[in-house]
Amino acid sequence: MLRFLLFLCAIAAGIHALALPAVEATSDDSKCIDITHCRTIWNIIWSSLATIFACAWVSVHRNIPSPSSEWYTVLWERIKITLWALLVPEYIIAWAIRQWIVARQISEEFNELSKKSLLVPRVPIDSGVAVGSAMQAMVIVTSQADKDTAGSWRSKFRAFWDKHFPKKRWTVTHGFFVLMGGFYYFKGEHPEHPVAREDLEYMVTNGLLEELPNEAEINDKSKGDAFSKTVTVAQTLWFIAQCLARAIQGLTVTKLEIVTLAYTAISMAMYRFWWSKPLSVSRPIRLTRPKRGVPEPEEPEEPELGWSVDIKKFVHAVVGTQDDEVQLWKLDQAPTYYAGKPEEHQVLFADAIALAFAMIFGAVHCIAWSFIFPSHAEKLLWRISAIALVGVPAIYIVFVVLIAMEVNWLAKPTLILSTVGIPFYLLARVVLLVLAFTTLRGLPQDAYETIHWMTFIPHV
Repeated sequence: MLRFLLFLCAIAAGIHALALPAVEATSDDSKCIDITHCRTIWNIIWSSLATIFACAWVSVHRNIPSPSSEWYTVLWERIKITLWALLVPEYIIAWAIRQWIVARQISEEFNELSKKSLLVPRVPIDSGVAVGSAMQAMVIVTSQADKDTAGSWRSKFRAFWDKHFPKKRWTVTHGFFVLMGGFYYFKGEHPEHPVAREDLEYMVTNGLLEELPNEAEINDKSKGDAFSKTVTVAQTLWFIAQCLARAIQGLTVTKLEIVTLAYTAISMAMYRFWWSKPLSVSRPIRLTRPKRGVPEPEEPEEPELGWSVDIKKFVHAVVGTQDDEVQLWKLDQAPTYYAGKPEEHQVLFADAIALAFAMIFGAVHCIAWSFIFPSHAEKLLWRISAIALVGVPAIYIVFVVLIAMEVNWLAKPTLILSTVGIPFYLLARVVLLVLAFTTLRGLPQDAYETIHWMTFIPHV
């Protein structure tokens, strides 16, 4: 179903750019000179909104909801993430980069641990079978296996082969699956909580996860495969191609199309870092907690109270270190924006890259700096807002660099300055979205012309 909808978006959003048959002129497109190459206001709006939808809704790869979640709570969470992607897409990109870094780290570390893991009976894992009781079975079966195969050539050959030619079972997709709450402790039919990275590390080290679902099996749980992702990327690239073609032919590009173009830059970055992450998985893989071995979670300290706690949480969320406060054993799902507790230098690196994309996002709006606006006030508002979208992330980059260099005496005032700039940044984002629609009322006549694609084809 998702593939079909994405395909329709791609076709419908781009069809108006082709040579159209004669259409009835309306008040919106009455200024179009060549009636066979016209588009209406609704063509412009539909194309832009379809692309923004693909950028803000489809390209965001959420974590797995709780097995006991109702459909409306999952939908509401998806809507909230989409709104954040529209208002602060760079925050979503920072999340994607942090997850990408940690997923790669999990893949490398767990593959290395697998080489050193104990040789135990293989335990198959799938979405319908609860496993994990291998800890108890390991003592019984391995002792029997020692009697039956001790000193046998098969045992020695397998030990040699597994040591020197291990299979790379943990891919980046597996790493993403761990971070998004893909493995879940069940007690019978009762869901408990997501399996933490530390628990899985112990299981891998001790050979309790000898058999893993392969990458294809994990992707089978995904609601979007390489085809559906490719369709969305193709829709985004098609929109970019249209904007470039209009600029080359000297046709007006509307402010709404400029805003959409900025979102496409962010969207392509999201897809780059989340390409290996399963999309919209609804159910995790069941695990049964081993009776012994996995360390029991420590009781948390008494929670702090007061207004300073709220400020601390806000700072952690802005910087990207909120994962330090997460205890999965107390939750029913991996929290939104959870990235598996990356290290400080990884967080700073992700923030710097995300802020660079935020500056690119703002710089794209500067393309319309000298465009024709219906009024001088709207033109001034557009310019001020575009500067805010470039300036506030630039201040944050300075803050990240100062933190990395441990220049704390300058980092604090920079953080205060950048925090003060957040309301102006959000206001500028809203202003640009509003202006993108209000400026459609006074478009020049060439804004209604579609692209003459034949001019790009060499012909006699």
